[in-house]
Amino acid sequence: DVNRPDLFSAEGIAREIKLKLGIPFSYEIRKGNYVLKVNPKVKKVRPLIACSVVKNVKLDEKAIFQLIQLQEKLCENFGLKRKEAAIGIYDFDKIRWPVTYTTFKPDSISFVPLGFNKEMTLKEILQNHEKGKQYGHLIENAKEWPILIDSEKHILSMPPIINSEYSGKVTEKTRNVFVEVTGFEKRFVFPCLMIMTLALAERKGKIETVKVKSRFKSMETPETKKKQITVSKQEIEEVLGLKLKEKEIEKLLRKSGFEVKKKGKTLTLEIPYWRQDIMDASDVAE
Repeated sequence: DVNRPDLFSAEGIAREIKLKLGIPFSYEIRKGNYVLKVNPKVKKVRPLIACSVVKNVKLDEKAIFQLIQLQEKLCENFGLKRKEAAIGIYDFDKIRWPVTYTTFKPDSISFVPLGFNKEMTLKEILQNHEKGKQYGHLIENAKEWPILIDSEKHILSMPPIINSEYSGKVTEKTRNVFVEVTGFEKRFVFPCLMIMTLALAERKGKIETVKVKSRFKSMETPETKKKQITVSKQEIEEVLGLKLKEKEIEKLLRKSGFEVKKKGKTLTLEIPYWRQDIMDASDVAE
């Protein structure tokens, strides 16, 4: 269900079960000391990027399998086959900050793509790598193609195509993870970042923000401020076709992850981080 991408993984389902059983949990998102610089050149090809860092993650073979399948499902389904959202996960400890999101001409730079053992130019990756053939159409008509590169000139990836073998490989030995999502609109990019970040947090990770800095503005991602929505008992009952007591409604809302504050005849709800599908009272009732 593309409406609930937070349930694409074992971590998301486990979170939902904890809510229904009343098992308490919370996510702390700390301010990190990491800067990702955005070059204005990316505006012409793939303008938006959002990032996070998750420290002290406990990963084993099954956890890595879950993360990779979550990454793929988010990109393919919610992200519309990587057009609107492409996710990269990296071994944070191999990255030297600050990181720059920029573009290069197809023949001007080369790196070893994930799963390969020799350097290839960006053009060669699109021609010869499985992911290049599959997703190359998303960037091939641009004069320059997106690249993430760190302060020591190590290439992290070519979004939305492939990570580098150097830093873009997460293993059981990886303890700290860098996550980035590129695309065009916040409504696709931000939810993918949050869902992927929280999945890592479910593996005992501690979340830190990244300052994404462009020429004219900067933002901290993932967003830490929860969105709010106001609904009434009457609106919920009309959608459900049921008569419910206020305490019943409040209990059910909390079991869905909402923080509830009663004000007169209305309820002000804080929407949980992982829910991007809540637009109006009918979504709340659902």
